[in-house]
Amino acid sequence: MTTLNDNINNRRIVTFGEILMRLSPPNHLKLSQTSTLEVHYGGAEANVAASLSVLGIKTQFVTSVPDNELGSSAINMMRSFGVTPIVLNQGNRLGVYYFEHGASERPGKVLYDRSGSSFSQLQKGMIDWESIFETADWFHWSGITAALSLELAEVCEEALIIASRMGLPISADLNYRSSLWNYGKKASEIMPNLVQYCDVLLGGVDDSEKCLDVKISTLDSKEIVFGKWMESFPKLKTIVSTARYYANASSNGISAVLCNGKEMFESKKYNISHIVDRIGTGDAFMAGILYGMIQWPNDSQRALEFATAASCLKHSIVGDINLVTVEEVEALMNGASGSRVVR
Repeated sequence: MTTLNDNINNRRIVTFGEILMRLSPPNHLKLSQTSTLEVHYGGAEANVAASLSVLGIKTQFVTSVPDNELGSSAINMMRSFGVTPIVLNQGNRLGVYYFEHGASERPGKVLYDRSGSSFSQLQKGMIDWESIFETADWFHWSGITAALSLELAEVCEEALIIASRMGLPISADLNYRSSLWNYGKKASEIMPNLVQYCDVLLGGVDDSEKCLDVKISTLDSKEIVFGKWMESFPKLKTIVSTARYYANASSNGISAVLCNGKEMFESKKYNISHIVDRIGTGDAFMAGILYGMIQWPNDSQRALEFATAASCLKHSIVGDINLVTVEEVEALMNGASGSRVVR
């Protein structure tokens, strides 16, 4: 059994974002033909916190929910995974999204219903970041929060300034969602100001211009693109990026790369068939890379392999959150597969 080293035992990672109720038709039905909906809770930053907690790292999740049964249900779910929620109760509605599972060549579909949610009403000065970060060792956020409103982008900036001043390592997932950037600002106008505080960044080449305002050529390799990112954002020490290939809604190939400014590492490739649930696989990767970087700070290849294997296994888990253990991830890294029953 793998045990965390002394350095990681008391690590505490803080994440910040919205937790949502997810409603999905069962059995790959379309929304237009279902009479029932399955309920799950999740959200990018909530998923990372819960996955890290399952992996054995102490996590706190900062959010806002209404003071009603739905808000309590979402927060109790986070507590069930060992996450410590830091909650501001306000407003009267929990954000919702509808997820229609795809199949074969029919893609999955997400419909958001989060306007006017409790979380969307957060503003600068409402969260005591200094007290929260006093016992923290890491801060993680994502571009989804900054996409929701200018006020939430300002709350992100507030948190990042304080976390940076207090010396915390900072990570982010760019998580670009074109359907969310609708408050009059482009991602390229907001995100560069926030990414400048980051040490670790998850994103893809396609995010370069539309999200980071970094101009690239179609001939640029990943090494060149990520080098440009590091030139534009000098605080960046690590960039990670995932890739899918031979992909449809039911089967994918996945792999990932890690750039530390000196070397480019590439993970093993996994071919995934019979996908159960693709939602949260990027968050599973993010949790895995944070775990790996803290657990093996001098072994970027191992950290990357751990994150990719964690993401691979998440495709088999229903719901937003990756529930696999360190032992299960390492078993896949070491060549185990689903062909045998574990007894």
